[in-house]
Amino acid sequence: MLRRFGLGLLVIALVLAACGRQVTGLGVNNNSIQSGKMLIRFRTLLPQDYTNFRYVIVFNTSGNGQEPYPQALQTGFLNYSFSFVIGGPTGAVSQPELLQYFLAPGTSSGIQTFPIIVPVQLANLVPNTGGSTVGEFTLTFDRTLLFGANPGGTPSPVPVASGATPGPVPTTVGQQSWNINFITTDTNGIPIDSMGLGGNRDTTFIFSVNTTLFSDNTYVKPQTVQVSNGAAQITGYEVINSP
Repeated sequence: MLRRFGLGLLVIALVLAACGRQVTGLGVNNNSIQSGKMLIRFRTLLPQDYTNFRYVIVFNTSGNGQEPYPQALQTGFLNYSFSFVIGGPTGAVSQPELLQYFLAPGTSSGIQTFPIIVPVQLANLVPNTGGSTVGEFTLTFDRTLLFGANPGGTPSPVPVASGATPGPVPTTVGQQSWNINFITTDTNGIPIDSMGLGGNRDTTFIFSVNTTLFSDNTYVKPQTVQVSNGAAQITGYEVINSP
């Protein structure tokens, strides 16, 4: 009995220690996903509403180490390279929408988006993987999707030689580190919450993944900011990278 009680306390202590910080190396091994892929679990307080909200995973693949934050209209989409968007007016979740952000030719601040077609063999989206009481979807994708189409804008998030086929990792050492943020918005793209403690106005959260290394990162967000609908309230993530 004492041994069981001690084991229970140890489990509770480990769970409490994980809350509010990033934990690496939990529950998976290098064979969990194929080489060259990334798996992301996006978690919310209540089951996700893919019709009335959009769930956005934003990447900065430039390698400058800076985080993309939710108030992109105010910052001129600073540090935005790509985003996966799940949900929206149609509520469709069969395949994620992938957008590339680029500087329009001949402008200094004219950021535009370019949709990238996502082949079914390069991305797999499974909604409602958290069960019936919490919100979670699981997205697994090939990292080559985020090498971009470079539609005439500069700078390209990941430059490659003209006509070259991108390799399994970004082409320079600096661009092997990707900063990632998680944001919920309404159907008009207005931010509701983000992974940072400041919610939809946060500018403090920082998370990066070295794409050349295997990693399993889990984060439970302290709930310091409450939003009106738990389906849009972000509670954490898990990100697994396989080099």
